[in-house]
Order: sequence, then C-alpha cells, then structure tokens
Amino acid sequence: MTLQTLPGKILDNAHHTLLLMQEGTAFHAVCVVNDSGIGNVRSKLCLIEKIASRKLDHGEVAFDGRVWITSSDLPRPGH
Repeated sequence: MTLQTLPGKILDNAHHTLLLMQEGTAFHAVCVVNDSGIGNVRSKLCLIEKIASRKLDHGEVAFDGRVWITSSDLPRPGH
C-alpha cells in the first residue's frame, strides 16, 4: 500500500522535514533529511511517498517509529 501525505502536515526545521503520512487507518511520521538532495520536499511528494512506502514495507523504521529518507534512498541517475 502507498503512503499518502496528509494535507497541511508538513513541518520544516533546520535538519529535516517532517511529514505525516497515512496508510489505511495507520499514520506514520516520515523525516526527509535536508541534505538528502531531494530539494523542495513539497514538489517531490510522489517520490517521497514511494520511497517511504518501500522502506515501511521492508521494515526500515527507526527506533522511534519514524521512517527516515536520506540521500542513499534516492534513485541514482541512469538507474
């Protein structure tokens, strides 16, 4: 299932952007590290939702229950 960002639930801070996403009846906090190379998070929500969904499906969740997206999670050019 694909996570979907909840409207108005994006919080920027100095180190990461926090998004609240929903999957069915469950809610998940997703953090995008600011130096991840994504750029403007709001313009790349579809990509972020796909990455977060994949990581959640594979159990890649931090100790605090958040899904973290870093530069290593981004597709490499040409792949």
